[in-house]
Amino acid sequence: MSAPPPECDGDDMAPELTIDQTREIMRLRRRHRDAQLVVHHKAWGLIVETRRSGHAIELTRFDWTGAVTPDRQIAVAA
Repeated sequence: MSAPPPECDGDDMAPELTIDQTREIMRLRRRHRDAQLVVHHKAWGLIVETRRSGHAIELTRFDWTGAVTPDRQIAVAA
């Protein structure tokens, strides 16, 4: 499990996604209805990986500061 952000006091508070971050996850689900979402916990936040047929098709970074950093869609290998 990742470390809580500095503004959290002890074990009684866990980091949470912001409303904008939650909305972005819903957009990922709508864009890729048949894909699997895999969440990778990091000390600074989360990476949400959208996978289809065992391949990553999109990555999005969610910082505990509230930032959402989308990656560009990964092109199909030629």
